Amino acid sequence: MHFKSLLLVVLIAGCRIAPESYIQPTQNSPIAKEMAADAKVTDMIRPYKTGMSKSMNEVIGFCPALLEKKKPKSILGDFMAEATFQAAAATGERVDFCLLNYGGIRSTLDSGEITIGEVYQLMPFENEISILTLSKAQMDTLFHLITQKGGEPFADHLWKDQTAYHIMNRTSYRIATNDYMANGGDNYSLLTRASERIDTGIKIRDGLITYIKANNPLPLIYLPSKH
Repeated sequence: MHFKSLLLVVLIAGCRIAPESYIQPTQNSPIAKEMAADAKVTDMIRPYKTGMSKSMNEVIGFCPALLEKKKPKSILGDFMAEATFQAAAATGERVDFCLLNYGGIRSTLDSGEITIGEVYQLMPFENEISILTLSKAQMDTLFHLITQKGGEPFADHLWKDQTAYHIMNRTSYRIATNDYMANGGDNYSLLTRASERIDTGIKIRDGLITYIKANNPLPLIYLPSKH
């Protein structure tokens, strides 16, 4: 009973007594459009920023002409596929083809000196090289899909040292690609059904850099090389 009476008193008091308002004096501080950088942080990151700038501006090769992405085939796409093929083959694994996706080419490659920064623009993603084993039937389906898409960057080394008879009678083929496509990206779910997958840990971008350094000036016609 005591609790109910106390509650009633509180409610009545709350209705009769107007709350007091207080005006608290404040001091406005102007907000600058740009905050001054912390000197300690600036000093801390300066060596890294300087080092990164030098790295991005490092010249690693020379391109004789402007290279642009095109379908069904382009020198730019051939170069990227060939570089990826050679990086995959350098692991010691057997590789017959290399397939990349047209959408993975993110810029052109200008004529003149090639810098590491330009390679980052060309391939800004952290995609790595995967080597897949596909059956003959899967390869037939893959080629049909590539045709439907209007072409993709592709490097073919299978025909160099083998006869058509041996090629057509093989039961499996090894294809190098990026891990995005190996995971089914760009509607390549077929690649997720490979009987074997080897993730090399090699970034596509690193393969491009290695290839450019080893082929200076950059050749504009890509023919299968012996491995």
